[in-house]
Amino acid sequence: MKIRDGKADDAPFLARVVTEAIGRELCVGLAGSEKRLPLVDELFARLAADPTSQYSYRNALIAVSASGERAGGIIAYDGADLHRLRRAFAREAREILGWNVTEEESESWDDEAAPDEIYIDSLYVAPEFRRQGVASELLKGVRKRFEGTPKPLGLLVEPENHKALQTYLHWGFRQVGISHFFRTPMLHMQKEFHS
Repeated sequence: MKIRDGKADDAPFLARVVTEAIGRELCVGLAGSEKRLPLVDELFARLAADPTSQYSYRNALIAVSASGERAGGIIAYDGADLHRLRRAFAREAREILGWNVTEEESESWDDEAAPDEIYIDSLYVAPEFRRQGVASELLKGVRKRFEGTPKPLGLLVEPENHKALQTYLHWGFRQVGISHFFRTPMLHMQKEFHS
């Protein structure tokens, strides 16, 4: 398994990384209905290709199998950059989903990332590559990318997602509070960078 930096042509795969990470229910909420779900895929693909977005290929690492398949992906960035990076989301949501929101208004949304952490926004491993250590390798890649930072790693997980929660606890993450992602309460977890 090789871990490499994301590229612009990874955008469709990175859209899948994001939609799988946030789950179908939240995707339907973003879209407004099941029928509009393809618009959410389009939204995140455009954001993944946009170098100014929180979901950008520039913030991504891709796990590539020995046969060259994309096995998984992770998107992570400095939480202090969230407001600047989120402006692209507001712009694209207005254009693609028809949301009535300005880029400036996005700054008043609940913050999923804390400014004092390296935020793991999305993590996904394709089903055929699960239980092979891909997620651990992607996490190690993030740690290497941000080597030298004093900030802990942070992420959100739904309280009902017991499997993911147990995985993060196993990796050394601990709950530090509750944060909201599109009005949905999530467990906010952190792990000291070098522990």
